[in-house]
Amino acid sequence: MASAPNSGPTPSKPPSAATPPVIRQLSNDPVPTQSSRPPVPPPAQTPRPQPYTRAPKPLPLKPRRVRGGVKISTTEQASLWSESWPAQRWVRIIEQAAPGKRSVDGLEYASLGQTKTLIIEHSSLVASVQGRAERPYQVKFQFEPLTPEQWEKVGGVMTDQAVYAAKLLAGDLPANIEDVFVPLGLKLFPTEISEVVFSCTCQEYQAEERTRSAAKAAGENPGPLLWCKHAACAAYLLAQRLASDPFVMFKLRGLDGQELLERLRHSRAVANSSKTNPSVYAGRVPGVSDTGLVAFEATRDFWELNSDIESLDAPIVPPPVSHPLLRRLGPSPLTGLAKSGGDAPASFPLVGLLASCYEVISEATLREESGAAPPLENEPPQADSE
Repeated sequence: MASAPNSGPTPSKPPSAATPPVIRQLSNDPVPTQSSRPPVPPPAQTPRPQPYTRAPKPLPLKPRRVRGGVKISTTEQASLWSESWPAQRWVRIIEQAAPGKRSVDGLEYASLGQTKTLIIEHSSLVASVQGRAERPYQVKFQFEPLTPEQWEKVGGVMTDQAVYAAKLLAGDLPANIEDVFVPLGLKLFPTEISEVVFSCTCQEYQAEERTRSAAKAAGENPGPLLWCKHAACAAYLLAQRLASDPFVMFKLRGLDGQELLERLRHSRAVANSSKTNPSVYAGRVPGVSDTGLVAFEATRDFWELNSDIESLDAPIVPPPVSHPLLRRLGPSPLTGLAKSGGDAPASFPLVGLLASCYEVISEATLREESGAAPPLENEPPQADSE
């Protein structure tokens, strides 16, 4: 007999893990596809660690010492303001271009010898000044050189006015030397800051340049470019050179001082020769002035001996006075070592040695002329027959 069916609810089977459940779409919206989904942002990249950098070391309070640097002594500092007028004229430019603390610090640098090199070239000065940084600063001064034509005019004025040429040739630079340059519209020493162009590799100079560039861009007058303490140091060393050798200023204007002196000597020699030896008019001689130059064939045998040279009578005989040249020269000025036990040095027997040499040479020449046999070397002296 069959069992009656269960009237209760039949339990549903659990969904299988392999087959996902079917989700029915209840709305009319389109099913999202792979292309319509929003893009997934890329994962954020982790920033790379920066390499470790040390903080810059603070600069020392005092400049780094320099061994064997160019310096100004205390005595030379006093001469810059009291004794040398060329140095005084240049110091005035320094006080205008580096006012206040810059000038004081520059003089201190020059006293300590912070300048490693100082090179004076034609129309420029280059210096290497050691400051507080590790590397020295490069300072350069540029002067406006005179052209060769302008120097020719200056030399002509100096030659015409003998007082300038005489003092310069004596090694003295006249205090009124500008009287030679001013009538020609020139200058030897600068009188304004703008006449000297300078540059430096320090930060102070670079900041000054940026300030001036901004002022020019704004249409303002930036004013003169002030010198830094490194430039003031090199400028004081130039004043020291002018105190000892004022002709350095000629080199900074494009002409070496020694070359200027050579030109003055040559000009004066030409002027004096034209006064003492006036040119003489050479008259025309008929038959002689028309011949022209001698043909080359007539002079090609000039250095050859003629056939009658053997008949020339030139006997070789001893001079009537022995050693005439040594007698004319007199005693020897050379001295030798002091004698033993004496204070005065002994005279060097130069005349006697030369006389012996002359006698030996003369005897050998006479013996060769007469045909006699030369004496044997190391021949023992002959004993007397008596």
